[in-house]
Amino acid sequence: MPEFLSETWLKELGRAVRGAAIASTTDAIVIEQVVRDVPGRGDVRYRFRFDADGASVSGDDSSDPPDVRLTTDYGTAVAIALGKENAQIALAHGRLRLGGNVDTLVRCAAELGAIDDATAELRAATTYPPP
Repeated sequence: MPEFLSETWLKELGRAVRGAAIASTTDAIVIEQVVRDVPGRGDVRYRFRFDADGASVSGDDSSDPPDVRLTTDYGTAVAIALGKENAQIALAHGRLRLGGNVDTLVRCAAELGAIDDATAELRAATTYPPP
């Protein structure tokens, strides 16, 4: 069972999205997730990329700014991943911060929904160490 936000988990996340039929209906979109204070790892940063060829996940690639950046602490990231916290509520309470072109999230709603579906099996197999 992969541990949330570990290297193994990120590889499995990449496999899950590559194996799903997720292609952007707009130009290429890059969404960066930053999770602060991950136990034993510090800050973890990874990116989803959607384009006409599908979806992929990569590690920290700060050479180009992402279209959107989502930043949260580890506890909030775990709660959202487990469905115990709604991302909109975390945003409203300041536990999730957005940066970049926020309109991009609206444009890629279908792709984000497909990611959620494609990663359901991974989420069920993931372990979540306490903060």
